[in-house]
Amino acid sequence: MSSAIDGTRNSYAAALVSSILYGFYLLLAIQCIYGLLTKHGSTSGRNVALGYAVLLFIVQTVYYAAGCRWSAIEFVDASIDPAVFASELSGNLSLLKDTMYVINIWVADSFLLYRVYIIWSLHYVSLLPFALYLASLATGIGLLVETGKPGAVFGQASIINFGTPFWSLSVATNVCATVLIVSRLLYHHGALRRSTTRNPALSGTSPAVIMFVESAALYAVCGIIYIPLFAVDTPVQYPFSALLGGVVSIAPTLIMARVAKGTALTKEWSDIPLVDMPPVAQPAPSQSTETIPKYKIA
Repeated sequence: MSSAIDGTRNSYAAALVSSILYGFYLLLAIQCIYGLLTKHGSTSGRNVALGYAVLLFIVQTVYYAAGCRWSAIEFVDASIDPAVFASELSGNLSLLKDTMYVINIWVADSFLLYRVYIIWSLHYVSLLPFALYLASLATGIGLLVETGKPGAVFGQASIINFGTPFWSLSVATNVCATVLIVSRLLYHHGALRRSTTRNPALSGTSPAVIMFVESAALYAVCGIIYIPLFAVDTPVQYPFSALLGGVVSIAPTLIMARVAKGTALTKEWSDIPLVDMPPVAQPAPSQSTETIPKYKIA
């Protein structure tokens, strides 16, 4: 009885977390999409960001709507007829919610891989997160197949056996991409500080904040917390699952918002060899200061 009460309380907490995060995401997504649509001088980078922003918005909204209906059944309908909720555990609504959740992660991860390509180009080190992403696709499909079977219940052994590697691979993809992006930014930031070159994408904001946003580290941190809770199948996982489900859209949308503002790093920036950055030099009083070159940003 105590376990059932704990599960219900944590499920209610998950509904609250999901609603708060979706409200924040909705405001951020509208601002981001509006900025990408109205930004003059559209580039391919902005078009890609706009496509991802719209796709994430659709998937996240469907997931949230399915979650709201799920909460209505769990806390309203089930209080009248418990059999209603039991029948939905492996019904179409549950399958829709789980499918949108997994697709949301796939879309967000693929956008982060796109950012790895932007910053690292086709360097061989970028192959590792791509390989991890392919593995997460395979385990994600297996997870959806298991959850779609008649009588399947979230938390049973077969679902955990696919769910744990799926989230682990997704988080591993994000952690790997985060390390690659942050290391590249640190390398360039240090070189830029020692040169006369200035990049507006790396100025005006704390470098730590820029690196945290550009690498989508927020999702990686939340994922690392969630995985062990899911693996041991504790009710505490429910609010953290909702947290992860919201952050998975918020983290990439923060990057897209930088693209909309024209402050996100682009491929032109990453392709500039560091050896071409001139050292700092103080001009003589009689000499005019040369125009400071700027790198192209989105």
